[in-house]
Amino acid sequence: MKKNKVINSAVAVFFLFLTSLLVSATIYIKVNFPTQNMDEMIFYLFNGVKGTSIDVVINAIIKSLMPFLIFFILLLIPIKPFKRKNVIVVKYKDKNFSVTLLPIKPKLAYSSIMLILSLMVAYYLLGVHDYFQRLTSYSSIIDDHYVDGKDVSISFPKDKRNLIILYIESAESTFIDKNSGGGWDYTVIPELESIANENINFSNSDKIGGALPTHGTGWTVAGLISTTSGIPLKIPGHGNEYTNSDNFLAGAYTLGDILEKEGYNQEVMFGSDASFGGRNNYYIKHGNHKVFDYYTAIDEGKMSESEKVWWGFEDSRLFDWAKEEITHLASLDKPFNFTFLTANTHFPDGYVETGTETLFESQYENVFAHTSKQVFEFVSWLKNQHFYEDTTIIITGDHHSMQDPEFFKSHIYDGYERTIYNAFINSAIEPINPKNRLFTQLDMFPTILASIGVEIEGDRLGLGTNLFSNRNTLAEEAGVKHLDVELGKNSKFYNTTILQSDYLELMKKAKK
Repeated sequence: MKKNKVINSAVAVFFLFLTSLLVSATIYIKVNFPTQNMDEMIFYLFNGVKGTSIDVVINAIIKSLMPFLIFFILLLIPIKPFKRKNVIVVKYKDKNFSVTLLPIKPKLAYSSIMLILSLMVAYYLLGVHDYFQRLTSYSSIIDDHYVDGKDVSISFPKDKRNLIILYIESAESTFIDKNSGGGWDYTVIPELESIANENINFSNSDKIGGALPTHGTGWTVAGLISTTSGIPLKIPGHGNEYTNSDNFLAGAYTLGDILEKEGYNQEVMFGSDASFGGRNNYYIKHGNHKVFDYYTAIDEGKMSESEKVWWGFEDSRLFDWAKEEITHLASLDKPFNFTFLTANTHFPDGYVETGTETLFESQYENVFAHTSKQVFEFVSWLKNQHFYEDTTIIITGDHHSMQDPEFFKSHIYDGYERTIYNAFINSAIEPINPKNRLFTQLDMFPTILASIGVEIEGDRLGLGTNLFSNRNTLAEEAGVKHLDVELGKNSKFYNTTILQSDYLELMKKAKK
């Protein structure tokens, strides 16, 4: 009997532990990622977070620890009074009847109710109900507007241009002075502002601006995919075998596929583990890219495991090694496509590497200011290379910053719309109208190709529109909000045509 009481108490405490954990995690996500939807959370839940910076994990634990302890202690307080029996005796006509107040022990009943309530809170606050509603709602927007690059004419110039794509982690035009189109009272990234002004910047205003976020493009892997394939990232949540598959997005016809067909040498570089989110499989499957990441640097003797910082290696090394790889690619007898992604400006607060100046009050601003200088130095280096005249450079953010929303609220003015930074340097053509456009990361796909002189029949690929043309984007035709809602819904075309065998095979496994 005593043993049963101990077991019941232990189970009750465990339920309350889970309740506190769930509530504190929900609060952390809701406060720090108010715009994040379940799609991203489920993507990383089922496809793994291998390669995540330990700093990100520690930050989440620190911010969640106090709420967890408070909830756990408060929930434990009522446990002690639950010593009364949950059976009462009712006397009726000289007969005693036993009545069970609760079918289970009071402590278990209480802890179970608390756990159920916490699940309900998480269900609604995290948008789980919206997620399932989207799964059961179908839209034909992808079916109706998707343009397969294999079905339209894509014509390259006789002398093919080299392509360099630099993704700056979380880069927004927001960090630019509001008088120039940003949201700040001052410019945090003056070099990037100068680059945007002196080259081509596609904008949602008549000043410096950028792309608007939409469903399935709002995190790094999704940002890379949407800008190079014109589709949002919508995957089945049946296990990490999907992004680890050789057929990742098998039905998509991407930038890498097109350039491989045209004889380009292609390479992608990450200062982290390339397998994070299945990035390596995407780039290998689509364009047979050479992949250079944190482990490549170790294998080639450029660094040791003990030198790991942040997500892998700092951006100063990324730029140095990018120069080496680009120089090698330029020495070969084929045009090249080199893509790389920075990491220093990742939340929380960014990574302060050697040489970062303290120019502003916040660490995050100082890190962005240093990144701005690094990008400017890299572009200056490129301009002095013999292959520069035949090379187009594209600088873009991968998505909105996920830094604490309060950080942005304390700086930007009411009504300002945060946008993703972009700049096209040494483009083969000039845009008809780069300003006052409504566009998303999906539109970068055909726009990147057009920047190296490629002519696209109809000026559309995937769901993207060539911004160098005068054709309206889907965001301009349907409205950004409507486009966002429709892309969030399920798509039979995407499931069967884009995901192809992966989706069908995983559905079979899920039914077994």
